[in-house]
Amino acid sequence: MPKIVICTGSDTNLFFLAKGLILSLRRVLPLHQAEIVFFDLGCTPHELTWLEARTHKVIRPKDDFGIAGMESFQPYRLGQACRPLLPSYLPGYSSYVWIDADAWVQDPAIMRQFCDGAAKNLTAIVPECDVAYPFMREPASALQFHRYKFHQWTASYGEEEARKYALLPIFNNGVFAIGAQSATWALWEQNLALSLRRGLSPLFDQLSLQKTLLEAGGVYALPSRANWMCHYALPQRRGEDGVWIEPRLSGQPIGIIHLVATVRREVYLRHGLLYEGGDYLSPEEVPENLREAFLAGRRRPVIGEGPGT
Repeated sequence: MPKIVICTGSDTNLFFLAKGLILSLRRVLPLHQAEIVFFDLGCTPHELTWLEARTHKVIRPKDDFGIAGMESFQPYRLGQACRPLLPSYLPGYSSYVWIDADAWVQDPAIMRQFCDGAAKNLTAIVPECDVAYPFMREPASALQFHRYKFHQWTASYGEEEARKYALLPIFNNGVFAIGAQSATWALWEQNLALSLRRGLSPLFDQLSLQKTLLEAGGVYALPSRANWMCHYALPQRRGEDGVWIEPRLSGQPIGIIHLVATVRREVYLRHGLLYEGGDYLSPEEVPENLREAFLAGRRRPVIGEGPGT
């Protein structure tokens, strides 16, 4: 059976979410021959002790691309830079999965879809594209979104590349799976290094993978529910079983809940969108400025109007 490694990482500021991801991933392991590896981006000794008891390995990433001296560098950015180098950090696996620490796995079976793509030496990944996302149906939102993408492409690769690629959907590299023998790894590393010649732009890791996939192909695209981007549209909670679903009448259960964007975090907590509704946390583990929202979310059982509510 193929050997799979599931990677994530965080600093202490995001650990309250990373903890939920690790707990949700431990339900995945019986379905796959998989191990969990955590990249320590600045956790406390107490947090590392918790991780060492629940993961296969904890790794402190190196500054492989020399970004520590760049403007706007923060240690968490090493967690962006290490992604094209996962086979170098962790040799011997057949497939590599990355899941951002601000996501959690609601349906363990979703990992089979990612692993199926990786087994074909393709890149299993989800486009940021769904009819529920406002930029898909609201002209003003679409204009703002495409301007944002153009700016980010320009920052990473210049205006010529921005004009070529900015109107296309973005592949979100917060969740992906790639086979060990895929050509994506080497090309991604090259494109990431090329982006860094212009400095440390916010999406240097994501757009370098995007550039690789647009140029070389090899995409195994999965539906939006495989990596639901909550900052675009909050999911709905199905009344009869509490499962989070796509926010529409025909909404299907979501595989991975991705709590993107720091500025939206209070909203997520108020709506109880953490793993197990946040029951794995004590209030003291939540950042002080979010505790009121966290406690409110734990008292709120259902949002939205999904089928069956």
